[in-house]
Amino acid sequence: MIWVNDFWTLQAIPKWLKHAVAGEDYLGFSDLIFPWFLFVMGMSIPFSFENRIRKGDTDLEVWRHVIFRTIALLIMGLFHMNMEMYNHESSLILKPYFVIICTVAFFMIWNIYPKPNSSDNMLFKGLPIIGMLILMGSLLIYEGKSYSGDPMGFSTHWWGILGLIGWSYFIAASSYFLFRRSLPGAIIAFGVCLGLNVLSSSGIGYNIFAWQSKDWIPGSGGLQALTFGGIITSLVLMKYKDSDNIKDLYIILLGMGLVSLVGGLYLNQFFIISKISGTVTWILISMSTALFLYVLMHWLIDVQGMMSWYEPIKIAGTATLTCYLIPYFYYSFRTILGIQLPLFFTTGLIGLLKSIIYSFIIIAIAWRLTKVKIQLKI
Repeated sequence: MIWVNDFWTLQAIPKWLKHAVAGEDYLGFSDLIFPWFLFVMGMSIPFSFENRIRKGDTDLEVWRHVIFRTIALLIMGLFHMNMEMYNHESSLILKPYFVIICTVAFFMIWNIYPKPNSSDNMLFKGLPIIGMLILMGSLLIYEGKSYSGDPMGFSTHWWGILGLIGWSYFIAASSYFLFRRSLPGAIIAFGVCLGLNVLSSSGIGYNIFAWQSKDWIPGSGGLQALTFGGIITSLVLMKYKDSDNIKDLYIILLGMGLVSLVGGLYLNQFFIISKISGTVTWILISMSTALFLYVLMHWLIDVQGMMSWYEPIKIAGTATLTCYLIPYFYYSFRTILGIQLPLFFTTGLIGLLKSIIYSFIIIAIAWRLTKVKIQLKI
């Protein structure tokens, strides 16, 4: 995620690494990262639910957690999306400063604060409130412009990446809250979401009421299908988790991956493979790669016990949101300071190596921040 998000700073890199452009029937490596994240998020839902219930959380407490996590993702997603529409000419402050201020507010609101003693209690309670006031102030001073150049205020367009994650999480987690460990329930939910995506990919609206937009579910069912695919995988894993059943587990998961791949390739004669359009072919082929990759990871880690390779990047899995937000500081400060790397370091293989080094720097910063009790959690 960190690596491919830096590709926009590079040139002359292989096409297969980049995102496909709008309307192109193509799947680049970068087009797989978001689906993999949604798939893994889906995998985490059954385990996180079971863990909270095991700790004694009531249904109301679990549901409240789902709601607050969704709201946090939607807020950050909307701010990130509106940052893209920021009007440099008429705004009160320059965009880099606006981004830094809002990102600092995110950290203030959703940081994991240590258990306070009497002297720290007021501070730790006050910082989230200050962060919320900063975001409210940012809303008031925000000025944006549409792609055609018309002035516009803070508004909803496509929710941003974090917002889409939030909606996918809300729909999948809410559904799991109802069917719990029912594998048939998860399969039905997956089928419904995939069906909605087929309608959307065909240009057919699935709105029931006139007041609804044509595709009223953010992600048009496809992103939710990827998340439900992860839930199904975890439910299968729970059923065949014993070492005696590993062979059956792999056969089932590889079979699921093969069916998903063949289905995506077959439907390619009707729909292009497009992340931007969120087509059913992109959904199915991406999910097949997630399943194949998971089987490989499970074999390496759970069967072979090979974990040492993961240690250098572990923080990216335990402080993912922190790692995701740090680059907003980096790119903003780089713009403010006018830092421009020589062309040699942003071209071809050298550029890709630069982005790898940059990724490890971000991971190192996130690791250091966790040591001083700065880490986001929603």
